[in-house]
Amino acid sequence: MKILKLVFTIGLLALVTSCSKSKDEVIAPTLPPVTKPDPVKTADVYVAGWKYNSKLAPVAAFWKNGVQTELTDGTTNLARANSIYVSGTDDVYVAGKDGLKSVLWKNGTATVLSNELYSGAYSVFVSGTDVYVAGFDHGFAVVWKNGVAIKLANGPNFSRAYSVYVSGSDVYAAGYEFLEGNKTVATLWKNGVATRLSDGTKHAVAKAVFVSGTDVYVSSEENINPQDGNLPGSEGIGSTSLSKSVIKIWKNGIPDNLTDGTKQAIGNSLFVNGNDVYVAGYENDGITCIASVWKNKIVTNAGSGLYQKTGIINANSVFVHKDDLYVVVNEGFTAKTWKNMFTANEINKEGGGATALSVFVK
Repeated sequence: MKILKLVFTIGLLALVTSCSKSKDEVIAPTLPPVTKPDPVKTADVYVAGWKYNSKLAPVAAFWKNGVQTELTDGTTNLARANSIYVSGTDDVYVAGKDGLKSVLWKNGTATVLSNELYSGAYSVFVSGTDVYVAGFDHGFAVVWKNGVAIKLANGPNFSRAYSVYVSGSDVYAAGYEFLEGNKTVATLWKNGVATRLSDGTKHAVAKAVFVSGTDVYVSSEENINPQDGNLPGSEGIGSTSLSKSVIKIWKNGIPDNLTDGTKQAIGNSLFVNGNDVYVAGYENDGITCIASVWKNKIVTNAGSGLYQKTGIINANSVFVHKDDLYVVVNEGFTAKTWKNMFTANEINKEGGGATALSVFVK
């Protein structure tokens, strides 16, 4: 009996001891699985223009991060991709020319806007499900909305629309009209109603329109000499016979000179980011043509990345994305994309000559 009591006591002590030990044990907490952060998405850079194929025929094309998509087959002697826009659904729209045809491409599929010889498609803009293209048809300025031409001018004088921008329900287009005195007038259309920006005493052309909030910006160029019979820049880049011209920025109808008129100055593209106004183009003194970008009237060219070169050099398009500045520049038949004026990537590096006309970053 005493033996049984002793065994029972020892067993009870062992049980108590083991229970107390289990209470003192530290149990490691269960950690949640480690989730790796998503990689930072880099910007996609789209460039539209044209190139020569192996038979030296022009081909309209666009490049996404340097990867080429041909839009035409090289069977016509004129092929241009003038403007590119990427929608919120990543659809790629390009406006341009294929032979006589003025064309809008969506993801590489062509829609013919006009078969008329005197027609052109210069600018594309997407607002919601509506696609707008600015240009001219039968010699007169138009905006195509979803493929249907809306005339901005009915003549009798020749006119063109080079740029389109949509803000809310308002459709803006920038271009020019010829007057009876054989001078072009820089013109802004809002919902089809024309506002003449220049007075018609000298050739003037409105090249681009951009809307930021309630402010409407237009870039134009105007000849200095009333006797100059050529449109600004029409002699060709690098020409030794030049019409001197001045670039103007219009904000809500009020002009401000961007250049001083001592050279031929051409502004090809306009972009507004907050309070900053950018223009891409060139200045030409008949000997040296300098691709230039102006930010709030301060020019950047040879000294800050876009270098000076005798002959043909031109900044054709400017775009700002998350405070990064992108510019496409042509040096002869070498096309480059510049980022923040320091880094240049050559377009169509392995495929021969190319010309870049428009850039869009998303």
